[in-house]
Amino acid sequence: MKYYLVFSDLDGSLIDHDTYDFKEAIVALNLLKEKKVPVILCSSKTRSEIEIYRQRMDLMAYPFISENGGAIFIPREGPSLRGFGYKIVNGYRFIGIGKSYDSIKRYFQEIKEESKIEIKGFCEMDVEEIIKWTQLSEKEARLASLREYSEPFVFLDKADKFPLLEEIVRRKGLKVIKGGRFYHLMGDNDKGKAVQILKLIYQQNHSHKTLISIGIGDNLNDFPMLQNVDIPVLVKKKTGVHEPCFGLENIYYTQGIGPQGWAEAIFKIIGGGSYG
Repeated sequence: MKYYLVFSDLDGSLIDHDTYDFKEAIVALNLLKEKKVPVILCSSKTRSEIEIYRQRMDLMAYPFISENGGAIFIPREGPSLRGFGYKIVNGYRFIGIGKSYDSIKRYFQEIKEESKIEIKGFCEMDVEEIIKWTQLSEKEARLASLREYSEPFVFLDKADKFPLLEEIVRRKGLKVIKGGRFYHLMGDNDKGKAVQILKLIYQQNHSHKTLISIGIGDNLNDFPMLQNVDIPVLVKKKTGVHEPCFGLENIYYTQGIGPQGWAEAIFKIIGGGSYG
């Protein structure tokens, strides 16, 4: 028997890049609910932000991955974690992967001072400025500022200075990845490492079934996730193109954009038909 597992990015994939709406994916989400397919949100967003979408989408029973693989949060009623180390944090069984935000902030200031490159991080922005960059509501902008494992920032300098920034970041044992709106400074974590852990957990819980993992994303920071699933899905951007992708086999490129493309992929892969 097959057991499907869906790992999904949020911005630009399951939710619209500009409006943050997911109405075009509701039918597909309902299909997955009927088939009891776990949908595991895997985003650069904070725990607090993802919790809001889990409630809106009725995904409270499933784990989620915050801040590009910084941590995994597993509900108490979720899969058994036999053999896996975890802590209880905020009512979740918690598996930490990334560096703490306090240390990331310190590194960010060091990198900024050493490089003399013009960058601006969330830790330097008030709520109004976060709203300006994201178009979030005030409530959601505050939730976005509650970082735990990564520092989003904007690069405001000349493009030819970016390699210097990357070199300084590497020397400090960190990395920078590009998301939909921001660059993200973080430790040696990524979405792929978190996906690997959850795949092992679910395979252990369903050892008599064939686990088939699906990953859905649209951006560079999603590639580690897409590289660690059986069926990678790349969602078309609002620009009408897909993020350039190399080295991934068996990849499904959606024709639809954002949540419409997300639903298209679900119906094609799991529903056995086309969407719309």
